[in-house]
Amino acid sequence: MPHRGRTTAILLATGAVVVGVLGVSNFWNIVWCFQTDSQRIRGRWKTVSVIMEGTTMPKSGYIVFEDETTLRTVMDDGHKEILSYHLDETHEPGLIDIIRPNGNSFPGIYEINRDTLRICMNRERPTTFESKPGSRTALTVLQRE
Repeated sequence: MPHRGRTTAILLATGAVVVGVLGVSNFWNIVWCFQTDSQRIRGRWKTVSVIMEGTTMPKSGYIVFEDETTLRTVMDDGHKEILSYHLDETHEPGLIDIIRPNGNSFPGIYEINRDTLRICMNRERPTTFESKPGSRTALTVLQRE
């Protein structure tokens, strides 16, 4: 058996043993530990809540993080937009910058907790996940679909 094939077989066998001993949910917990936020964030996230300047707004649509730099928003009314983003996961909480096609950048913070993603944004980068009246801060909570 070639070296690459043998390595793959060993990894598959090890994965089967881990799943058998620990169960599927624990297996995904292990996988989660080894992923970066850039990997964790990818996929489709449905809007659960939006708070803008302390006021709860109607939730609408979803966001798809397509790769390490591109996200797509789709609103319930059919409006779509393709944006760029950048994550810096070396900070706690993580930093996110969302860039519109015209170059306007919106700095924020983010937190991924399994299937829940919180993003808090403003013209100046927020330091906490809150949106107070008059703050011009938006706090969005999303759920992985």
